[in-house]
Amino acid sequence: MNNLYGFFDKALERIDTAKSYHNTTQSKGSELKQREGKANKQEQDVLQLFHKDANRMLSPEQVLNYLQATNPTKYGNVPITSIRRAFSNLSSAGRITQSNSKIMGDYGRMVSIWKLKE
Repeated sequence: MNNLYGFFDKALERIDTAKSYHNTTQSKGSELKQREGKANKQEQDVLQLFHKDANRMLSPEQVLNYLQATNPTKYGNVPITSIRRAFSNLSSAGRITQSNSKIMGDYGRMVSIWKLKE
């Protein structure tokens, strides 16, 4: 699979879309499939950033800022909650883990930073 950065990475196999999107709006049919696919792709894009530099620790805000800067058409209107959902799902899937460190977030509060799970 070609990813956002133009390299192949088997670790980025498709994440189970049934678990990527939390259907709180009771979407159905093609609308649900579209939302599941979008959520899955967001998780893949987040995971790619971690794989780009395996030693890097990132916050959801840093990831969203990067994605918005590099792909404003796709990520310009994505809320931080979508990226936080991706972090939560990737953590539950055993792909990333929350570190013990925190940094100053975009809203003047300390936020956790995450890393690839070893």
